[in-house]
Amino acid sequence: MSRLISFLVTVATGVLVAAPADSQTAQTPDLNGFWTHGFSLGFAAPPEGGAGPVHDVKTIAQMRAMGQFLVHEADTTNPALQAWVADALKKANEAAKSGHRIPSQQETCFPSGVPNYWTHPLALQVVQTKDYVVFLHARDHQVRIVHLNKPHLPNPQPSWYGDSIGHFEGDTLVVDTIGLNDRTPVDVFHTPHTVKEHVVERIRVVRDARGGKNLEVRFTVDDPGAFTMPWTGIETYRGVGGPNGVHDPVAKDNLLDEEVCAENDVAIGIPEFAIPTEKSIRFR
Repeated sequence: MSRLISFLVTVATGVLVAAPADSQTAQTPDLNGFWTHGFSLGFAAPPEGGAGPVHDVKTIAQMRAMGQFLVHEADTTNPALQAWVADALKKANEAAKSGHRIPSQQETCFPSGVPNYWTHPLALQVVQTKDYVVFLHARDHQVRIVHLNKPHLPNPQPSWYGDSIGHFEGDTLVVDTIGLNDRTPVDVFHTPHTVKEHVVERIRVVRDARGGKNLEVRFTVDDPGAFTMPWTGIETYRGVGGPNGVHDPVAKDNLLDEEVCAENDVAIGIPEFAIPTEKSIRFR
């Protein structure tokens, strides 16, 4: 395989506290670097409470013990869900329990949308300039561009990643996204949304309990077409190299293997969805 950027799939742990990046200035924090996390078990809830994301009916410990990182069963009692959304999740739950779960966007070669793309299990590189911040995901080369200090397009046509604009508030990059199509779920549970979806992300560098640097993504989803109220979730990536990451000896040259999903290929290892083809690529 050709190589682009390095990765190490791990799950960030520990209590997080705000910390400045080594190379940032007081005016503009530096988010450049390489970041990663393991398979997502769903977004974390905000510590202050309030309307949070959909959770799995199983505990994280149970999922790990059963090896069911990819077999999710959504809690359909979340008060933020409109009735039609809860019904859609119940159908997805029944499919999972019957052994015929619905494949994710990632497994069937489609873009993941916002905020679902934060659940990608491979690394990402952040490239920051004075005019934009680019998120480069190893997962299927998915790219998202956030333009800094510009207004939204007047009438953005619905797209996979929408129209994202950003600005810095202290140590935090604030990203405002509209113009998203309705062809993606918002999370690993297949929770649907509509074209009315509006997502605000707050992204900053934080330290874990061991002093390691992490990228914390805190986002709020507001979609009056799918939810009864705005809700907030959190995802955390561990630094694995670059200005804000720690050097990882396993990563060596800070490059990672390409992972390409194209021409209707699907993830190998999922028998009910596997399509025999020479183009399929085994994940390392």
